Amino acid sequence: MSFKVESKASFLHIKFGEDTFTEAHVDELQTLMQKHANAHILLNLTIVEEFEDTDALQDFQVERLDENFSFIVIVRESLMNLFDEDLPVVPTYQEAEDFFEMDEIQRKLMEE
Repeated sequence: MSFKVESKASFLHIKFGEDTFTEAHVDELQTLMQKHANAHILLNLTIVEEFEDTDALQDFQVERLDENFSFIVIVRESLMNLFDEDLPVVPTYQEAEDFFEMDEIQRKLMEE
């Protein structure tokens, strides 16, 4: 498996371990997520040097966001232009944690 799952208090930190990310990896991620259907995700792709295509990943990200889960992708700053600017894509783990905390605050406010 190309992914390492690290459980945190409020989310899963999923680290990817190869330098090229393909559509097959999105399928693998979706299978993995079946075991963690109710989890918020920080997907760490900082090791990735090349994306074959980002459409499938972005589609999966949108699905999770539509289900009211955080799904934040961490990529090298030089690759951020490959992603839709309206999606939560950040260059560092710390920024991903900060983004997640803001999502949590927003969810709590919407519940009130």
